[in-house]
Amino acid sequence: MAQRDSTRGAELDAEATRALARRLRHEVGDFLQKVYASTAILQNRLPPEWQQEREILVRLRRQAESCKEFLDALQDFLCPVTLSLETFDLTVLTSSIAREAETQWPKLRIRTEGTGPATLTADLERIGHIGKALIANACEAARTQVTWRVVSIPETRQVEWVIRDDGPGVATEMSHLLFAPFFSTRPGHAGLGLALARKWILLHGGKITAGNLPQGGFEVHVSLPQAMEPLGG
Repeated sequence: MAQRDSTRGAELDAEATRALARRLRHEVGDFLQKVYASTAILQNRLPPEWQQEREILVRLRRQAESCKEFLDALQDFLCPVTLSLETFDLTVLTSSIAREAETQWPKLRIRTEGTGPATLTADLERIGHIGKALIANACEAARTQVTWRVVSIPETRQVEWVIRDDGPGVATEMSHLLFAPFFSTRPGHAGLGLALARKWILLHGGKITAGNLPQGGFEVHVSLPQAMEPLGG
């Protein structure tokens, strides 16, 4: 009886947490929409020579966008997820994301490598989010370059992402926290990127590992089945 009551209590706590996340996203989301609209109106009305005021509005909008991204990630991490499956080429998706990263980090060398087409049946939107989060982490840590490799393994019907950077890596005593929610070594980061990526990859029936390289730098390795049976929620 005590164990059943404890399980029921944990379920209620989990549902309350999910409800709070959904409520926050709704209420704060409405406020952020007002911020977006207000900054757009002010930018149109400010005289062209008011550059400092325009820069303040740009920074305000960026902060609002970061807040919205955090709320979206929080809800996705806490709440059940339904995957929408479609078939696409992971190599093509990788190249597209890498090109976007090159414009955002022009001083870095971002190199993509592949073994040809890598067909995958998965949730394209969420796999894209995972790729953007992983490449952003790598670029922010890298000193000069990032390598992103796509591998198709017909024998096991798996596709793999391997992302390496030449940054300082992670301190050994913190390595066990890499996939923990809200853990980040960089100020201003919510620390949900790897935790959310892991949740979505596991839902796809895949796996993700990360760690320092012996020769220096850091590597994230993602493995996904080409044709998956989702685990649900």
